[in-house]
Amino acid sequence: MPVWVGILQAVVYLLFIRAIDLYEREELKYVIPVFVWGFSVAVVISLFFNTLLALTLSVVVGAQAADVLTAVFGAPVVEECAKGLALLIAFVVASAVSLRRGELEFSGVMDGIVYGSAVGFGFSLAEDLLYYAQFGEEAFLVRRIFGGFAHAAFTSLTGIGIGLIPWVRWRILKVLLPLLGLMGAIMLHATFNFIGTLFGPLAYVEEFLVLLLYLLVIVIWLAIERWTIRRELFDEVARGTISAGEYTILPTYFARSFYYLGLLFAGRFKEWRRAHKIHEAAVNLAFTKRLSRYSHTASQQRRSQLLRRRIAALRGGRTLQFGS
Repeated sequence: MPVWVGILQAVVYLLFIRAIDLYEREELKYVIPVFVWGFSVAVVISLFFNTLLALTLSVVVGAQAADVLTAVFGAPVVEECAKGLALLIAFVVASAVSLRRGELEFSGVMDGIVYGSAVGFGFSLAEDLLYYAQFGEEAFLVRRIFGGFAHAAFTSLTGIGIGLIPWVRWRILKVLLPLLGLMGAIMLHATFNFIGTLFGPLAYVEEFLVLLLYLLVIVIWLAIERWTIRRELFDEVARGTISAGEYTILPTYFARSFYYLGLLFAGRFKEWRRAHKIHEAAVNLAFTKRLSRYSHTASQQRRSQLLRRRIAALRGGRTLQFGS
């Protein structure tokens, strides 16, 4: 597998994971820097501390044992903390943007999976390129084909923990959930490395089972998001924020997609762009209202007002009459 194919594969994986986020898709201008962090900063941090740990242990237990101990006990901690730091920075930046614009940029399980996967894909690509330089094309090929999702799966647990911060009321949970996510990522990573060290390719079976579990989590969370949109936007029809027709299609991704395709085929490109922006703001409004109800923060209520004003501005400064 040529190197450029491996790079293209990582990009395709990233776009695929982002596309699964059906209702509140993350902007690439936020996702790409997280990917770059994984490819660069996280790798440099990990190389430094992993090498330092291996050299220190080799003095005590020998080089071979030091490599095993570093892979199973040291690397998972170092690498998941290095990748998790990118997610923490992304969350802080997204929270600041959300306060100013009203939009949710890093909130919920799907956002955590998208950002966690982004930094994981970047890290995995850089690591595999290092293996290519050291062990040749065959090692690169095996790792790209079978292990391309491994780091994304590990760090997605950290992302989920951080993404759930706005969705819980108690402060202790806002601290505990990210820590539990990080610990889960470390344990999953350590288990993968342990199985790989003792049984080789059997580690990829673990990766496959974990991905199946993630698939179940994604399906459940998307159902929760669909239910949230349907519940929280019900009274927005009477307010005139959205129309009854929009309320019908917004909770269903495919109904929205067919509506957009109809506008495109009819040549109504301006209406298509405006509908995209209105519906995106309406979905953000639904999630913001849910967060406001359970977290009871003034900032969430302020975001709701910002989003209603944005929708009205996109319609030319007017609200709709009930049922229109």
